[in-house]
Amino acid sequence: MLTRPSPAVADSLADLLQRARAARDASSLTEGRDLAERAWALAQQSGSDDERAEAGHLLCLFNYRLGSLATLLAVGDQVLPVLTAPERRSIRIDLLRWMTLAGCETGRFDGALNHANEACALAQDSGDQRQLALSLTALGACFERMGDPWQAERLMDDALRVAREVGDPFAQLVTLNNLCAVCVGAFYVLRGGDEPAEATAALRRALVHAREAHSLVAQFDDPFFSVFVEGNLGEVLLHLGKEHEARRLLDAALQRGLEHGFQAQIWRIRCSICELLLSQGQAQQAHAALKDLLRDMAGADPRSTLIRVHHALYRASRDLGRVGEALAHFEQHDKLERRRATNQLKAQSELFVTRVEAEYVRQQAERARREAQLERSRAAGFQADAQRDQLTGLGNRRHLDHRLPLLLDRARSQGLPLTVALIDLDHFKQINDRFGHATGDKVLIEMAQELRENTRSSDVLARIGGEEFLIVFADMPGPQAVEVCERLRRRVAEQDWDAVASGLHVTLSVGLAHAPPYDMATLFDAADRAMYRAKQGGRNRIAVA
Repeated sequence: MLTRPSPAVADSLADLLQRARAARDASSLTEGRDLAERAWALAQQSGSDDERAEAGHLLCLFNYRLGSLATLLAVGDQVLPVLTAPERRSIRIDLLRWMTLAGCETGRFDGALNHANEACALAQDSGDQRQLALSLTALGACFERMGDPWQAERLMDDALRVAREVGDPFAQLVTLNNLCAVCVGAFYVLRGGDEPAEATAALRRALVHAREAHSLVAQFDDPFFSVFVEGNLGEVLLHLGKEHEARRLLDAALQRGLEHGFQAQIWRIRCSICELLLSQGQAQQAHAALKDLLRDMAGADPRSTLIRVHHALYRASRDLGRVGEALAHFEQHDKLERRRATNQLKAQSELFVTRVEAEYVRQQAERARREAQLERSRAAGFQADAQRDQLTGLGNRRHLDHRLPLLLDRARSQGLPLTVALIDLDHFKQINDRFGHATGDKVLIEMAQELRENTRSSDVLARIGGEEFLIVFADMPGPQAVEVCERLRRRVAEQDWDAVASGLHVTLSVGLAHAPPYDMATLFDAADRAMYRAKQGGRNRIAVA
């Protein structure tokens, strides 16, 4: 029978928890795990229910971020019984999600699917749409890791709709980042097969998700997410042939990961850098680095990264003429892939989690989403998927129709400046005709990213036609808006578009119109006429109404 803790013991436990929280906030993971382990041991002996719940939750978080996945699963099994009270439902769902992802990475799909389904059910029962979005994302990760990225993408698309409707940036960031990983997973399944266009399309979808996630990550003062997002974006860019940008992102993410000890991400990023070396013809350097990586991963079980490492070692050994070694790594890669497929079938059989059941979960989530939608008024801003351009991730005309009247009313009532910039890609039809529509899509995606990187978060960005974009600069003086557009025009004109297609060159024509008058139609018309003046003046220039 537990006795009431003495004041000294209670103070000691409280101090450990406080220091563990501070380590979490500072991303001091190794120190935090040590503190949380001591707090968890002490809380089990003499702590209150709240103290046991917090200590266990913190300990699992540290193990998750450090990549100690087997330890997370073992400790999580001990912590889950502590989190049964209704007031701890949210942190129970958090832990179930972490255990889902840990189970996926270590090939323990039966437990992963079980945890994911429980998290979805708890989120649905509580009506917590944010947690529902995150739990659907975790369920999708199960299918991706089991070799079914298509079912995973359907689940995560629904998760993203839910996250956008509740307007939660964190849920959007996590879902976008995982959608990127899922699309990259589809690329790995499809590459080298009979459908190269489908593999490339998966990468293009991954790039859109990765770029949008990257635009959100600055909102969170948390290096874990920046390492995760930049590592994924670098991996996508690597396979799209954008090696310089990929290396810059991967090096930065690796350095930050090493500083904070994000081991699982470190291994994945190191593998991407080795694949980049292979793509540059540096087989010897890649081979040595991959051998080091394989040695460092000994005893750990991040299954998906291990599969990639053996595939990369097969390629490096083959390029170096080491036929026997290449065959050995190919056989190891094949063995891991077959084990993954076997585990997938076993997990689905034992838990009856088939594509039909996953579709049922998805439909239930969609029903819950619609019901929640009816119970609350639509939040203002960019929440509905109908307001987003599917290719570029920017707003569309519907989004513009929603946002611009609000900005005009505010500018009119307060006498603030406002500028509308209409941007048209020069000779875009010729780009499609000469290089193909797939290249045209890449140009549009790159253009959208340039817009994000050269504007403020408060500016409104939209794709309003095939090759037409629009920026609304709210509360910005006219001359400054002209400077921003000139910088954008120059960056696009000077960019190395050969990375997209050999011989490709892209320029912009921009028309600007300043308010007053604070009238949408008048501003659009003036910007449109200015843009055509820029075209008539020789293109690749700016004109002001």
